[in-house]
Amino acid sequence: MKSILRQILFLCTATLAALAKTNPTKQESLVSEDIMAQQDNMVPGHNNAIYDTVPKDDQIFKVEFFEIAPTPIIADRVFFIYLRGYLPESKKKELALPDEGLVNATLKVSASVVYPDGSHDDEHSTTGPLRTTPFNDLAHLTTRNVRGVQVDYMRSSGRSDVLLDFQILTMFLRTGMWAYKVDARAGDVDNTCLFALSMTQWLERGLRWDVRINLEATWHNFSQCSAIPVKIWKPREDL
Repeated sequence: MKSILRQILFLCTATLAALAKTNPTKQESLVSEDIMAQQDNMVPGHNNAIYDTVPKDDQIFKVEFFEIAPTPIIADRVFFIYLRGYLPESKKKELALPDEGLVNATLKVSASVVYPDGSHDDEHSTTGPLRTTPFNDLAHLTTRNVRGVQVDYMRSSGRSDVLLDFQILTMFLRTGMWAYKVDARAGDVDNTCLFALSMTQWLERGLRWDVRINLEATWHNFSQCSAIPVKIWKPREDL
């Protein structure tokens, strides 16, 4: 037993001695570089999003800001996403993008979740056209040009805004840490990445009312909802 204790003490002493010889300036430099790298990968604006899937420098849509309100997102409340950025004129020429806008652009949205008990659902995704689209009463995607005028498609060069108003219905929700990814493509020959972002949000069910629904819809085509949920307000006794 004494022999084992001596070995442990010797290892601890050797480790501390090695750490003491390490250059503290170098350590601070490494930490500083790591923090700077993380900050450089963060999307500007009030959000917790980062550049994902495709490196930031390879994304041709240069993000000015990405706003999410409220932050964090509250389930069963309307929230808003506002993305502003621009496409350099040089990219329009290089990729031969159409003058009328990014008419072939697509948007892929993916989601996965880890539940409080440690279980999880794998990532699922859906892809559709990146254009002004009123999905239904609960979701609207809008694109605007540099003058703030609503247009059908993002501009092939210069500034564009992409806005989304949406509501995550708690009837479809399980409490957990949700991870979302968006991957927009220009629709050119090489399907160049416009922007690719990811973020996590803790979403909690916590309904304060009973819900009665009549939906004829699938997860694969949310825009085909033929009926809107009817909320029957009923105070919960446990609140």
